[in-house]
Amino acid sequence: MRLGEAIRKYVAAKRSSSMAFDHGAYTLRVFRKTAGWRTSISKVSSDVVRAFLNSHGSGTRYWNHKYHTLSGLWAFAIQRGYTDWSPLPARALKELRPFTPYIYTHEELKRLMGGINTYQTKWYRLEPVTLRAMLLLLYGAGLRIGEAIRLACSDEDLSEATLTIRCTKFYKTRRIAIGPQLSNVLREYDGNRRECGHSRHDGSPFFTYNNGGTVARGVLETSFRKLRHHVGIGPTTGRKQPRVHDLRHTFAVHRVIAWYRSGLDVQRLLPGLSTYLGHVDLASTQVYLTMTPELLAEASLRFERYVGEVVHGEA
Repeated sequence: MRLGEAIRKYVAAKRSSSMAFDHGAYTLRVFRKTAGWRTSISKVSSDVVRAFLNSHGSGTRYWNHKYHTLSGLWAFAIQRGYTDWSPLPARALKELRPFTPYIYTHEELKRLMGGINTYQTKWYRLEPVTLRAMLLLLYGAGLRIGEAIRLACSDEDLSEATLTIRCTKFYKTRRIAIGPQLSNVLREYDGNRRECGHSRHDGSPFFTYNNGGTVARGVLETSFRKLRHHVGIGPTTGRKQPRVHDLRHTFAVHRVIAWYRSGLDVQRLLPGLSTYLGHVDLASTQVYLTMTPELLAEASLRFERYVGEVVHGEA
């Protein structure tokens, strides 16, 4: 079987199991161009595979992503008899340390928002008013970048303070409530859209450029990186951080800290947070809850109170 056809079948199988598989599909499209889509999958050489793995930088995380994506393809192909061998190396690279998301402090978030109004350099196609609304949405509702970009006019119901999130990572639509402050931000941005004459049809993108086009992920990430440099935040060493996606992690951590400080039952509330974030299980949410010093302090205080109750016979 030709490589292109094997990839098509593999991507279809992944997506039929309720996985978006967008990043993996993109990686396989790039590999298909490298190896030749008409090449028989049984004749793809180890040299071609290794050259692809070593291309576009030698970062361990990206190398391993490509490795595991190709490994899944070949396991699928061997299981179905398309080939009887794999040209991949025996194992992935060993990661020196686990990836840790960056958690912005409240002071850093204020600097970012304030910097939007003071940064006068060209905004790489993205207007400051749009950037501000998108960043506040990413932090205020914990959305994935793609979810915010794909938000359509019909998906926001600001009168009810709700958003409908479609085309998620796992193809599951969810409806989330947002707070009054975030609702006001989006209402203000919507008013700006109307003044600019942008379409308000149901399928029209909610976040747009000045010409009404849908905001591209790369443009948002570049604009954020420029803003971050402008206000003097990061980057940390070697891991392309802090990222705009880390606003989602920050949302989750700040929410749990607020629950601790309010004396709420965090373990009981975590499944709700998982659903709100669009995760398929609680383990996915736990990855987001990086133990920052602030979170550790609140958890420690909760533990100390519990111990005190036990000692005094109050538990």
